[in-house]
Amino acid sequence: MELTHSDMEAMAAAIAGKVADTLRAEQTVQRWLTLEEAVEYARASKNSLRRWIDAGHIYAFRRTGKLIVDRESIDAWYSSEIINFPT
Repeated sequence: MELTHSDMEAMAAAIAGKVADTLRAEQTVQRWLTLEEAVEYARASKNSLRRWIDAGHIYAFRRTGKLIVDRESIDAWYSSEIINFPT
């Protein structure tokens, strides 16, 4: 089978559309993160993040046995002027 110029243009347009859709999906910011995602987002250790959650600095709850962390509370705590990092 030989592709025509219009076939190749149609394939290129379809690929470009898929790439654009993927990029848009990746730019969507999730509010609720798994513990592993929150550790990566906060650039902290799992133990530190758990301590900050236990101290009430960051909001999280259990869902189906797994800890779900609020990304906005990480942002708010990091940007607050009163940050007392536990050691």
